Amino acid sequence: MKISTFKNCFSQSSLRLSWERVISSLGADAKDYFGIGVFSRNTDIVLKELSKLILSGNYQPKRPFKYFEPKKSGTQRTKTVLDIEDALVFQAISNHIAELEYSNLNETSSCVFGSVLNKEVSKGIKLLDEEPENYYFFEFYVEPYNRFINSINEILENGQVTHILETDITGFFDTIPHSTILLELKNRRIDSKILDLFAKCLNVWSGTRDSATFGVGIPQGPAGSFLIANIILDSLDRLAIKQGLNYYRFMDDIRIYGKSRNELIKNLVEIDRHLKSKSLCLNSEKTQIELIDEHNSGKEKVLDDYGISVENNNKEEVSREILEQNNTQFGEEKENFETLNPKEYIPLYKDALEEYEKKLKKFFKKMEDEDLWLIDTSEMRDFLTNSQKWRTIVRVLKDEVDYKPSNSMIDIWLFGIRAFNWKTNNFVWNLQLYENLTDYYDSIFSIFNETDEYEWVQYQILSIFKEAVYLNLDNKQQFLQAIPKTESPLVRLGYFKILLQTIKTDTRFFQSVAELIKEEKNSYVKNSVLDSINRSQLKIPIETLKNWFL
Repeated sequence: MKISTFKNCFSQSSLRLSWERVISSLGADAKDYFGIGVFSRNTDIVLKELSKLILSGNYQPKRPFKYFEPKKSGTQRTKTVLDIEDALVFQAISNHIAELEYSNLNETSSCVFGSVLNKEVSKGIKLLDEEPENYYFFEFYVEPYNRFINSINEILENGQVTHILETDITGFFDTIPHSTILLELKNRRIDSKILDLFAKCLNVWSGTRDSATFGVGIPQGPAGSFLIANIILDSLDRLAIKQGLNYYRFMDDIRIYGKSRNELIKNLVEIDRHLKSKSLCLNSEKTQIELIDEHNSGKEKVLDDYGISVENNNKEEVSREILEQNNTQFGEEKENFETLNPKEYIPLYKDALEEYEKKLKKFFKKMEDEDLWLIDTSEMRDFLTNSQKWRTIVRVLKDEVDYKPSNSMIDIWLFGIRAFNWKTNNFVWNLQLYENLTDYYDSIFSIFNETDEYEWVQYQILSIFKEAVYLNLDNKQQFLQAIPKTESPLVRLGYFKILLQTIKTDTRFFQSVAELIKEEKNSYVKNSVLDSINRSQLKIPIETLKNWFL
């Protein structure tokens, strides 16, 4: 007897594959770690129960945790953390679609470079029996990105194009109609019963923290949303290929190269009309056609396996750029460098670090006299890249020798948070490499207060204090008193994480923290706090914690 597609999609084996993909996904900011912790204790049992719940028609999706993350433009995107059960359901649906559609989507690989499916998805649950396992849903972003850059550089180098059209789609994840998604999937012969469940889920998962947006939007964060985006834009990709356009798409960012402005205007009109047929719109503020010159050629460097630009990939030379990578992180280059010992490469690391610190200080000095938004984009990109390189080198030096990063760089990282708030986490990671920042607490608190409109930025800043070792009594009281006054659940979670570290060494705060946990209204925040306690040195069982605090 043939098992129905719906049963196959949500069988225990299918949910096991979903589980493996959810826990191995790179999107750490979109994971329900509390739920993952609970499921990991009896995975087979809970997956079996979830399968029964779905197949019996009794599964009900839940409203997810939502927070706002800043964009370069100053606006904010809504990020979504699905409850673990919902995350598994979405991934199961996505696995089913990906298995069926891999070959079709692969046909446009010459022009689509964002969220490219891992070829292993075409194997479905057969992957569970393979060794070594490869559960990643998408290719690691570096290789597709390098194909993107190489394709663009190639068209520029042949000298046959003179103009570039750059555009993207307005609020793509927030505005895409559910009817567009469901019709597209129906046309691709996705089972109607699966689509009915998916439609129900989308209405619960969509919208912001304040309200659902029935009929429009997909949750930004889960891997499945990026697959859906590529499927919706697949017809646009095929249209561009059919017309022979020099068209390159990285998610909803689109570049087209042409021989004249008029040619690209015609392309723009056709793209706009096509997207409107799917109830999508181009972002007029980000749409521009320009003459290609040395400032906007689009030529960029490729990335190495760890996201750091490589100037020289000649295996015959041990270039400084390659030496920035730890000798355990060379990937395919490893055989050329594995004979190096610390005495040989530590001085080279230090030389490279000194060079990057000079570059970073030069940019910082320049910013004292100029407006950030008058600075060339390439200079800003170099500053961000050099900040990342600095972090990579310092981490290696701290692992290999008793190295302490220079305090002269701290003001630069604080400037980075102010100037590039959408990259706050990168500068916070740099600050976390310092043992003691007490002399800079006033500056850090000042920046924190300046960014009260950006909850994600404040949450990242609070993680600077996560060890709580150097906080004085006033600091701890300040955080304790801030929780009930703070509207943002994400920022409250940041405060809780600091206080949980505090009560390890200062039990005076235990009762106050316990009362605040009991009073916490947001279930995601409360569960995350309990999970943090469970994973701390105490290892108190979740059920015991619930009896204490719920």
